[in-house]
Amino acid sequence: MTSDQPTTAVGLARSSQCEKTLATARAEGLPDIVARILASRSLPTIDSLGGFLQPGLKDLDDPGVLADIDKAATRVAAAVTRGEMIGLESDYDQDGLGAMATMYFAFTDVFKHPTERVGIFVGHRLRDGYGLCDPLAERILAARPQAAVVITADNGSSDELRIQRLAKAGIDVIVTDHHALPVSGPPQSAYACINPQRADCDYPDGAIAGGMVAWLLMCVVHRRLVEEGYIPDSRRQLGLLLDFVACSTVADCVSLASVNNRAIVRHGLRLMNERPRPCWQGMRPLLKTKTITAETISFGIAPRVNAQTRLNSADEALRFLLAGDKDAAREAAAILDANNEQRKQIERKMVDDAIELADKQLQQGHMGIVTFLENGHPGVQGICSSRIVERYGRPAFTFCPNLEEPNLLTGSGRSIGPVHLRDVLQEMAEAYPNLFDKFGGHSAAAGVTITKDRLADFVDGFDDALQSRVDGDSLRPVLASDGELNADELSLDTVDALTALEPTGRGFAPAQFDGEFEITAIRPVGDRTHLKLALRYQNRHLSAIWFRAIRSANEPWPVQRGERARLVYRLADNNGYGPRRLELIIAGKISDAA
Repeated sequence: MTSDQPTTAVGLARSSQCEKTLATARAEGLPDIVARILASRSLPTIDSLGGFLQPGLKDLDDPGVLADIDKAATRVAAAVTRGEMIGLESDYDQDGLGAMATMYFAFTDVFKHPTERVGIFVGHRLRDGYGLCDPLAERILAARPQAAVVITADNGSSDELRIQRLAKAGIDVIVTDHHALPVSGPPQSAYACINPQRADCDYPDGAIAGGMVAWLLMCVVHRRLVEEGYIPDSRRQLGLLLDFVACSTVADCVSLASVNNRAIVRHGLRLMNERPRPCWQGMRPLLKTKTITAETISFGIAPRVNAQTRLNSADEALRFLLAGDKDAAREAAAILDANNEQRKQIERKMVDDAIELADKQLQQGHMGIVTFLENGHPGVQGICSSRIVERYGRPAFTFCPNLEEPNLLTGSGRSIGPVHLRDVLQEMAEAYPNLFDKFGGHSAAAGVTITKDRLADFVDGFDDALQSRVDGDSLRPVLASDGELNADELSLDTVDALTALEPTGRGFAPAQFDGEFEITAIRPVGDRTHLKLALRYQNRHLSAIWFRAIRSANEPWPVQRGERARLVYRLADNNGYGPRRLELIIAGKISDAA
């Protein structure tokens, strides 16, 4: 399939289960448009659709069934009561940094541990690499006073060698993570490993993010400290940290069909809107929206935080999240925003180069797409892979030279629904011994490090692993649609009704529709890769925006003025600071109108 072929829309099929869901939704009094959307989704087994849509914190699964959490909480509580030095280590993306902020404020604000007895350790994406890496372990060992306990967040499950070094130095390492574990199981040298992916873990929800795993540990530590009379019962204070956990959850693209994730995100968003801490106040002018939603986190907050760590150290991102006042947060947010603009420029060049290589690979019959960008930026390669997946509907890896060791390549991959990327890498590791210096990840995203001379083996192994999992004919870009709306349903009333589905995202996609439109006006906006459209639909005149409609100013527009085309879109309220106004957000073009 070549890049200029039209994207296919998939109508969501009806079944007896769909009909049952539709009847249940109507019986519970949900709006008809919401009932129709729910009937088209694959939902978990639930007692009430209303309960699924609007779960509360009382609906969270018991953290006490997480393997090792009692042991870990007992050790951490002892460290608090003894006044020991506690080290916090996390990944450098929004999930990891959100977990870091959660733990930091839990210790300093809720547990009243002295700030000087809490150490922060975050790796540098470009210099150190992923996880509890050797440079990070060395910094932990060199810190004075040395930590008695180190708690990881959003990593550590695959870092036995570094954990072993810390353990030999007398440091108790407690891993909190949500990534897939190696075949060998939890790291043997860890004092405890809390990860819902463990084969021996009874926690029923493997979809929670790293930030939530860290928060659940803090909840059990809090319980211990209250039982010991060390602190008063301050559960409400732990609940006030759920804005960070919500950002971790949404940014890491874990499933929002999980009741745990829905409850956390709903509560966190309420805090961000009703009781915003300084960082959210400082970021708000850049977001240009009255209400922070899951989409705001996905496309407004997380990209800015992640852009900082893609190009530089995590220091400014942490300064933003931990800011004590709005002015400090606003200064940090401005730096994050500037880095995000720089990231966009780098991304555009990398995506252009990757698409040129991807087209050649598809002509050669490859199942997946593996691009090596000699001059690419390793901090932006994950986004580049995401863009390739969106364009071609195939799993993709983007490789760039390691900045410190040019003979090493770092690769970042993104996947499609049917392909569990971490499992693919495990199969490749078994088929090609010594292929990886390091690899890890989960179903949707993964990272690897290989030597330059093994790139061809990676390409072959990736294709072999994909052939056993998917049919080549099914590897194509897909735009899902919930069907057509009539002209009367194109309204702010429908937008308001659809808010009952929020939060939406991966695993519980937002409502998306298709229809045949006439394009009456068109112009580029922003960086000229976005298009502003005026549309006519059944005698209705509508405004629309199409983000990333074109790669560059030199690429032809996908639609022209006067054309009739079938477009897939979402309904939105352009809720800046002016009057409410309906806007269509275009996801793509299926075909020219018949």
